[in-house]
Amino acid sequence: MSQDKIVGTDILLEFLEMAFHHVLFFRKIYPKEIFVKRKIYGIVVYTSEHPELNEYFFNALNAIKELIKEDENSVKTINLTFYNANKLPIERFVFDIVKLQAELTEKDPYYLKTEEALRTICLKLSMCDTYLKPLPDGTTFSIEIQTYETAHIALSENPKCEDFPWVVKDDATEMVNKNLLPLKDIKTDCLNLQMYVIEDAENKS
Repeated sequence: MSQDKIVGTDILLEFLEMAFHHVLFFRKIYPKEIFVKRKIYGIVVYTSEHPELNEYFFNALNAIKELIKEDENSVKTINLTFYNANKLPIERFVFDIVKLQAELTEKDPYYLKTEEALRTICLKLSMCDTYLKPLPDGTTFSIEIQTYETAHIALSENPKCEDFPWVVKDDATEMVNKNLLPLKDIKTDCLNLQMYVIEDAENKS
C-alpha cells in the first residue's frame, strides 16, 4: 500500500472513530456522563470513556483497517445501525467508501480540504437530533461492515482479529419505510466518501 493510501486509511479510521462516538452521544442511548469533550478538526466533539464500548469500537476499526490493508476495495460501506426493542433496524448512519483515494480529483496536499469536509460532517452530526425522530427506549446498535465473502474469510483467519467474534448477517432485516437524508460527500485526493442517514420513523413509534 502506498504512503498516500496509508495516510488516507489513517484519516478514515480517525474520522470513523470520532463519528461513532459523536453519533452515540447525540442519539442519547447512553448516559451523557460517560462522554468527555475532545477537540478535533478545530471543533469540539464528544467521545466515550466507557471501556467496553471503546473496546467494541477498537475491534471494529481494527477489522476495517485489516480489510483495507488486504485489499483497499474490500470495504463497501460501514454502517452504524440502531435497532428497536423488536430488533428491527430503525436508523442507519452510512459511511459509503466510494474509493480510498479520489485519484487526485481535488488536490489537497496538506489535507485542509479533507479536514474542512470532516469538520462539516461533525457539525451536521451534532444536529442529528433535530432532523431525526428520537430513538425509543430499549434501542441497541451495531457496527456493520459490508464486504466480500473472500475478504470476510481472510478477516476470520487474520490473527489480529481472532479474539473478536464477528457475525455474518445473511438474513439482515431491511427497513421498510425509508427516509434518506444526505449529509456530506467528500472528494479529495486522500478520501472519497459519501455519508447519509436512513431512517424508518414508523418503527420508532
